[in-house]
Amino acid sequence: MHMEHSHDDLHEHSYNYNHAGATGASPKDMALLEYMLEHNKQHARELAETGSRLAGTGLSGAAELISDAVHYFDHANEKLEHAIMLINGEG
Repeated sequence: MHMEHSHDDLHEHSYNYNHAGATGASPKDMALLEYMLEHNKQHARELAETGSRLAGTGLSGAAELISDAVHYFDHANEKLEHAIMLINGEG
């Protein structure tokens, strides 16, 4: 069983951020945000690989739960990316 990750589910994302005060993030804040984003992406990839391996051993229930967890990692990462863009004046 190959694990695929899709955002075709039925929930809606809303990015209603207040752009006021988007400047002023410290270098430490930016470093943390950028580090966590990359860190989370790496762990999401590792979890997806683990889920695929478990699916191959017949542990489809566990594999499906891991796939769901990766899905939420991806959504959290989207929000971090958007926050970084807003801080950088790109959003």
